[in-house]
Amino acid sequence: MDLSSLLGFISIGGVVLLLAGVAIAISNASQNRKPQPGITLAVIGLVISVIFFIVSSGLVLVSATQVAVVFQSVGGDPANNSLWPTPLGPGVHVIVPIINQPFIYSTEIRNYTMSKTANEGQVSGDDSVAVRTKDGQQVYIDVSVLYAIDPQKANFVHLKFQNRFEMDFVRPTVRAAVRDISSNYNVEDMYGEKRSEIQTQIKELSAAKFPENGLILKDLLLRNITFSDEFIKAVEQKQVAQQQAEQAKQEADRNRTIAQGEADANVTRAKGQANAAVAQAQGDAQAIELRAGADAKALALINEQISKNPALIQWRYIEKLAGDIHLILLPSNSPFLFDPNALINQGGQGSTTVQATPQPTKAAGQ
Repeated sequence: MDLSSLLGFISIGGVVLLLAGVAIAISNASQNRKPQPGITLAVIGLVISVIFFIVSSGLVLVSATQVAVVFQSVGGDPANNSLWPTPLGPGVHVIVPIINQPFIYSTEIRNYTMSKTANEGQVSGDDSVAVRTKDGQQVYIDVSVLYAIDPQKANFVHLKFQNRFEMDFVRPTVRAAVRDISSNYNVEDMYGEKRSEIQTQIKELSAAKFPENGLILKDLLLRNITFSDEFIKAVEQKQVAQQQAEQAKQEADRNRTIAQGEADANVTRAKGQANAAVAQAQGDAQAIELRAGADAKALALINEQISKNPALIQWRYIEKLAGDIHLILLPSNSPFLFDPNALINQGGQGSTTVQATPQPTKAAGQ
């Protein structure tokens, strides 16, 4: 119980004493007794009630989260609309009852919500802000506004709005700002990365108008955004198409990976086969080179022996002949590896006879 309430309670007690004294005085008078005790009690009650009523009416108790605007009905300054120039801050203040009339305003942070959900905001039913976006889509935005009365401008609020500042200023100002900013964005921006940007711009536009009307905007929140049924269906179809496109992309990537693996395997096999063919060719070349070298060495040895023994080749030829051959006939004009005459001269040394026979000549005209 604050001091003003306590004084008012005492004043009511004085009224009770007044009524009790009057009743006692009447009762005593009806019984031919002295009414003075009742009259005395009534006077005491009257004095107590009047004094404490005046005192309670002349005291203004302002709490820590309040401010008092004082209207002076007699002798007020017309330049200030008969209001005291400075509102009363927290504490106990003395005023003249009846002549001075205080109006208490709370300076606590207030929450004004406009919501599509019934009974969630200050207005029952659907109170969300209907907005037409830049691309022509209809959306409904729930908004919460946190604000407070500026204690230094309480006189202005009292003169311009009194207790109507929510409906006459906060509500229309914020709804207009929501529509003005949201109309510059496409509907996809409302649920995308630009939602925070939209909220900031609405807050800045609204905050610029609050101080000049005696209020302070503490915060502004976009709580929920509801889209039309047509747009929701379009978004669902788009999401399905995106999922299908993503699946197709993944399948293409998987096929590309498989094809790349097969191509890499084919390249590896081809490289292996090429390396094997090169190795085989190198081996064959080395074998041919070795055989050629061996043949060259063999021919060199043969040439060396033939140069030392010219008849060696003739002897080797005769050695290869069959043992029962006694006669060899050679054309006289046929090239031969050795001299037939030398063999003839050596005919006596063996049983083989070599005879050169002339080639038959063709008759003229044949």
